[in-house]
Amino acid sequence: MNATTAPGAFGPPDPSLIPAPPTDAANSLAHSFVAVAITLNIISFLLFSGRLWTRAFPVFHMGWDDYVICAAWAFILSNSILLILTVPYAFSGDLSTFTVADVMYSNKLAILSQPLWAWSMAAIKISVAGMLLRLEQQRFIRRFLWTMIWLQVVVAVYNTLSTTLQCIPLRAAWDILGLMTDAKCWGKNAIRINSICTSSFNIVTDVIFALMPVTFLRKVQIPLRERIVIGLLMALGIFASVASIIKATIAANFGRTDDPNLEGIEMGTWSLIEEQIAFIAACIPCLRKPFQQVLRRFGLVSTLNNTSVKPTAGSGYGRMNGHNVSNVNGAIRMNSMTSSRAQSEEDILGFERGTKPGVGPSGQIWRTTELRLETTEK
Repeated sequence: MNATTAPGAFGPPDPSLIPAPPTDAANSLAHSFVAVAITLNIISFLLFSGRLWTRAFPVFHMGWDDYVICAAWAFILSNSILLILTVPYAFSGDLSTFTVADVMYSNKLAILSQPLWAWSMAAIKISVAGMLLRLEQQRFIRRFLWTMIWLQVVVAVYNTLSTTLQCIPLRAAWDILGLMTDAKCWGKNAIRINSICTSSFNIVTDVIFALMPVTFLRKVQIPLRERIVIGLLMALGIFASVASIIKATIAANFGRTDDPNLEGIEMGTWSLIEEQIAFIAACIPCLRKPFQQVLRRFGLVSTLNNTSVKPTAGSGYGRMNGHNVSNVNGAIRMNSMTSSRAQSEEDILGFERGTKPGVGPSGQIWRTTELRLETTEK
């Protein structure tokens, strides 16, 4: 019989034998967190599926930004699962069975989820930048977007390294009993400052990526009311920055209360809300058609396919050989009914690109002709 198991001997405590039931506040917040996490994951998955559908059917035209958003969804799902597993007592009513070993395991999952969160946020913003790169032709803005993409990669790598190197060996990071005496870890102030700096970067980039698509709406020829509604939908990402601000406030006071379990759940809640809102906002621009139908049903946009071009006596719309035909001041424009961009964000952010003679926006061919429509009474 060794010294650690002999009666009356002093050895390392067994975490599984030390009760550590969560407080009522932590338990209540854990239930709310699970409900929010499941709800937001369902909503984001539906919008994500809708985005993939509109980009793949009826014509497959997925770009690299669509594949990046797929990676973002995988990171988000993995992160959500790990965070939900940190509060197992939310699925059972007996809190007395929760021990220090369970707390350590929850801390382990929370720490391992941090790199997933960092890469999910990076992938979301890179996807948005990729979408804007397909739409924007100005050299300055394109360079700015590529700079933002590389910044996202650098920050994601930094977050991964700072998480994995905060303790050497890493398992000391969730050793709340201090059993590993030879471990080297960052101090609480260093961890707090690192979290605040990371949150500040995310706040700034959240605002930038939320407002950039909205500024492009000035180039779209649709009624002002529709621009406002679409702009509000595309600016949902601004709420991600609000969640990041709240999380930064929690991080600034982390470790200063007597309920670290509650603090951890609060951090996890707002981290999940931030990435979910950012993900949803990134998928919305690709769902023009469904959203326009919903907005028309509620009377938020006009039922006619109006543009900012005022109709004249020489303008009209019709069909010819399975194509949409519009006659505006003597110019005929034909778009295929199965256009590969019919339901995507390019129709929202329609830019005046082509400047060559005879070439209209986005490379469409225009020609001037006389169009005469005759109707006969039956």
